[in-house]
Amino acid sequence: MSEPIEPDLDPDTLREVYPDPDAVRARIDELRAEVRTAADETGELLARGEMVALLRGLGDLDDALAEGKRAADRAEMVGTRPQQHLARLRLATVHQRRGEFAESNLIFTELLNASTQFGPVIEAFTQQYAGTNSYDQGHFADAREHFARALAIREQYELPQDQLAGSRLALAAAERRLRPDGEDGTA
Repeated sequence: MSEPIEPDLDPDTLREVYPDPDAVRARIDELRAEVRTAADETGELLARGEMVALLRGLGDLDDALAEGKRAADRAEMVGTRPQQHLARLRLATVHQRRGEFAESNLIFTELLNASTQFGPVIEAFTQQYAGTNSYDQGHFADAREHFARALAIREQYELPQDQLAGSRLALAAAERRLRPDGEDGTA
């Protein structure tokens, strides 16, 4: 089994960038096999979650939507409440990337209302992804608020540096979009 593949984030679009798409496709094939042979529901849900994120990152949005729905349905049947939350979070991000904002906004509203009951890691991820949902719609002030909240949580609980860096990058992108042209934000 391979290690999960972590993307870079484009500093302007805040979308995943994979330097080796072929390695990502190979990992997706491994994950499909893991879903079929998982020893338990947790293993299956982890494999499905990673697969949805990779498919979304490659832009295979039809496949990502189908897998995201399967993952959310499976989590509803056998997952814990945090697993259900994360599966719905991934599904919302697929709707977002497809430009289906009525669906993504509805799901994110529900997830944001529930996120504090699952601890700081899930709350921060929910805020971060809600921020990208707002960002993709051009709602940069809302995006900035979500990113700032994600960063504050991650700093307060000393969460991993890559998560802090992602929140800082996203916050800077939203702030750039809010500045009038010609201003670099320095005094």
